[in-house]
Amino acid sequence: MKKSFLLAVTMMTMTVTGQALAASQTAAASQDKAASVKPKEAKVDRNYDGVIDRIEYYDSNGTILRVETDTNNDGKMDEWVYYENGVPVKGEKDTNGDGKADRGMVYDAQGKLVRIEADIDGDGKIDEWVYYEGGKPVKAEKDNNKDGKPDTWVTY
Repeated sequence: MKKSFLLAVTMMTMTVTGQALAASQTAAASQDKAASVKPKEAKVDRNYDGVIDRIEYYDSNGTILRVETDTNNDGKMDEWVYYENGVPVKGEKDTNGDGKADRGMVYDAQGKLVRIEADIDGDGKIDEWVYYEGGKPVKAEKDNNKDGKPDTWVTY
């Protein structure tokens, strides 16, 4: 009697343990499956006005490739930042509303902004440069006579 009771308890314990293990494995598989789902695109309404003002694009591994942003809330994307290995490498911005980039953003290997180049007068040539260190502007240069070289310098 004692042997059959112990055998029954052992069998029940093994069954319950087996069910718990199976449930645990199923839960782990569900988590693995959820973890393997990667976004392709994310659309965001940052100011909650019902209009998408940021779109993020991802590769098949879920690594960010590009971000488009409507920075002035006019309903048109006006800033584009491009990424490599999840790090920003270059950006462009349309500040005059013509749909074409008139500013370029340059990033270092860690993805920190180091320079903004701008076509201020709209002639298609860069005529202003602002340099950054630690996320803050440290100097600016401007080409006033349109020879492609700075002739005005400001240090911050």
